[in-house]
Amino acid sequence: TGICCGMALSLTACSGSSTSTEAAVEEISFDMSQSHGSGAFSPAPAGEMTGGEMNAVSEAAGVSGSVSEDRKLIRTATLFVETDSFDSLLELLPQQAADLGGYVEQSEVSGNSMHQNRPVPRYASLTIRIPSNQLDSFLTIVEEHSNVTSHSESTQDITLQYSDLESRKKSLTVEQERLWELLDQADSLDSVIALEERLSEIRYQLESLESQMRIYDNQTSYS
Repeated sequence: TGICCGMALSLTACSGSSTSTEAAVEEISFDMSQSHGSGAFSPAPAGEMTGGEMNAVSEAAGVSGSVSEDRKLIRTATLFVETDSFDSLLELLPQQAADLGGYVEQSEVSGNSMHQNRPVPRYASLTIRIPSNQLDSFLTIVEEHSNVTSHSESTQDITLQYSDLESRKKSLTVEQERLWELLDQADSLDSVIALEERLSEIRYQLESLESQMRIYDNQTSYS
């Protein structure tokens, strides 16, 4: 089952002395959320579709057998956490992500300056990509090394969108093969030009579809 996940954490840390009214507060926000590819499966009215198109839509809408066993899911987890070991945690999480096969996609740290001889609260925002099958392990690591103040998750099912892209790619590939055959048999310049123009359009559409599918594949492979 393909699953893609995103995660957001916010960490707040206090200094060792709990009785000091001037204790430095250090805050880290780990924002592991990521943009998700969007797509809509919007078939034309039945009256405007051929029998083959209607069958294709029916099969996709039904999400039968093989599709239901390999759903395309984008899972997003958002965490806000606090810590009294800001620097250590900021170093630990990227390293743990790397050990699990992931990487830091974006990082932002602020609050290192001094104001009226008092430390300014520190804050960090990280976007981290984790292999989908390692997400739960990474969440456990975060929970073990910080105080999680908020944790939410959501899942987006893009199975139909992905199935639609696959169907369109297959249809364009078949058309492309037939046009190549016709091009070999073309006996006039006008025919050659028309066929080459259509082939160029198909190549562009196939590249666009493949690009969108790679985005979906990436999102379902990495959290």
